[in-house]
Amino acid sequence: MPRWRQQEQENHERWLVSYADFITLLFAFFVVMYSISSVNEGKYKVLSRTLVAAFTGQPSRAVPLDVGTGTGGPPRLVDLPPLPTAGEQASGAQRAHQALRDRLAQIARELAQRLGPQVRLGQVQVRLTQQGVAIDIHDQLLFASGSADLGPGAQALLQQVSQVLAGLPYQFQVNGYTDDRPIHDARFASNWQLSVMRALSVLNMLVQQGVDPAQLVAAGYGQYHPVQSNATPQGRAANRRVSIVILSPEQPDGSAHGVVVRPPGMPAAAVSPAVAAPAPSTASSTASSISSPTQPS
Repeated sequence: MPRWRQQEQENHERWLVSYADFITLLFAFFVVMYSISSVNEGKYKVLSRTLVAAFTGQPSRAVPLDVGTGTGGPPRLVDLPPLPTAGEQASGAQRAHQALRDRLAQIARELAQRLGPQVRLGQVQVRLTQQGVAIDIHDQLLFASGSADLGPGAQALLQQVSQVLAGLPYQFQVNGYTDDRPIHDARFASNWQLSVMRALSVLNMLVQQGVDPAQLVAAGYGQYHPVQSNATPQGRAANRRVSIVILSPEQPDGSAHGVVVRPPGMPAAAVSPAVAAPAPSTASSTASSISSPTQPS
């Protein structure tokens, strides 16, 4: 008896599976394209205000913005504020410079008021220069003749200065100066060494009174930066001094005469001419003075 094989029927609908996969992938592709094309206006506003604040140097006020949602519509242009011009950037730098100068002037006035009695007697001068604020102290208030050891009244005087310096973020340089008369002391081979040791004595006292050592540096200039002629006793007395300089972050190369700062009620005529003398450039340091040959003093 013959057998009849049942013929398998061919499925003509297999293409639907591939077609469904293709349509699903195409749908996902358009969803992704639409999501990345949405413009978030909130983020654009934050970016634009940040750029304006960075180029003008002015802090921008924080404004709460909704940055979590997009426009929900087709992409469109967003108007951004114009970038600051070169003139606006320059004006921002000028405002920052003026703010620094005003702060240094305020410090100079405070020091002149604290040291008012010594300033009126011409023993201390406070000057506002391009380098910063300079406090010139005559050696007779700090040292005995030919000595680098601080005298009894030096601690109280320097305490007035250190109380101001301790709260400032600037660098400080202590400079020592002498006249041109030879020194007759076995401790010092020249006026270079005397000026350096006097600067170091003042520096150590400021550290003991609370000034950060990382903000301090000492330099000795010997007799080579006089403020008056050494031909007269008065000139030599003015040249023997220690200068404490509050260095401006914008200090230029070179030196400037500066502006005399007086305590309230002190007339201009009472200021010694030595006050307006220039301070040497801070580029010189103690190392240069030590390495110099011994000079006749």
